[in-house]
Parts: sequence; C-alpha cells; structure tokens
Amino acid sequence: MSADERSTGSTGESAVMRTLPGVEFDHDDSVRVNESLMTGCPGIFAGGDMVPGERTVTAGVGHGKKAAHHIDAWLRRTSAARPAKHPIATFERLHLWYFDDADRRVQPELPAEQRTAGFDEVVGGLSSQAATFEAGRCLSCGNCFECDGCLGACPEDAIVKLGAGHGYRYDYDKCTGCAECFEQCPVHAIEMFPEPT
Repeated sequence: MSADERSTGSTGESAVMRTLPGVEFDHDDSVRVNESLMTGCPGIFAGGDMVPGERTVTAGVGHGKKAAHHIDAWLRRTSAARPAKHPIATFERLHLWYFDDADRRVQPELPAEQRTAGFDEVVGGLSSQAATFEAGRCLSCGNCFECDGCLGACPEDAIVKLGAGHGYRYDYDKCTGCAECFEQCPVHAIEMFPEPT
C-alpha cells in the first residue's frame, strides 16, 4: 500500500474486474455501478473501496448490506423495491414528557484562561457513563422501542406483548378505539385511523 493510499483510505484490487465484459472504470480506478451497486456486467456487483465515494469501514458495510439485498433480488428475479417505511414522526408529533433531561451530563471544558496556554482539548470527551446516558436519549422517532407504555395504558387488554424484540400484537376485537395507547406513545409509533365503513 502506498503512502497516498494510507492517507485517503484503501483502494480495491481491480485486476479481476478488468477482465469482465461491460465493467467500466472511472479515472480514479473505481468501478462504475448503478443504484443497485451492479456493474455493467450483469450479475456482478461492487461496493466499498471499489466504487466512488467514502472509503471507510462504515460505507463498506453499508454497501455490503445493500448489495446483498440487490443480489438476492437479482438471483430470484424479483424486485428489490422495499416496502415504504412509516412516515417520519415530526417533532410536534412526539410526546416529550416521556424523556427526562433532568440528569443531563455535560462534556468537561477547559477554563478560558487555560485554552490559550497549550494544545489540550478545549471540550473533553464523554465518560463511559455519560455516553451511555446520551445514547439512551435517542427519541427513536416513529420507531417502537418497546417501552411498554401502550401495554400498560390499554384498559381493554387489547395489546399483547410478543416478547423482547418482537413488538406487540393488537387484538382489534377487544380494542374500543379509546386512543390511550396512541396518546401515551412517546415516539408516535402508533397511528389512529377511522374504521372502514
């Protein structure tokens, strides 16, 4: 690996790709791919360090996941289109009373008189305890994180917990539409809609 490669990330080994018909390259030796990460050679996919973009582990892992989805669809001769996700829960739709910032920790900072005396970090990093606390403050907007609030709020026992990591099932024969679950859901993961007539 050259010094240039070390400073800008890794580059892929393209010799094998150059032997395949239809595979095209950009000026920086990266492989051209379409939105599904397929090259110009049908059935050959590329990602990570081989394609234009960030050359990081995170990007490579993301490309691997995306390519695997498209490869599976290509082999099955099906569409790789994913079902639409639920609408994003905007700030106004969240119930912020659930989240308590009272115990919020702050990052340590150097006093003003010490900031010009050396090259020490002005804003320090978080302690392990503070980092865990901050990560726990994620609002998970629109995504159920199984807080069990709906389960406890339902007066009709119409909500059944399916086990950790499996969410809930709603028994619509018991549900009266009182909206207690909807009103208490902190992240707007529950939607209310009128019954079909």
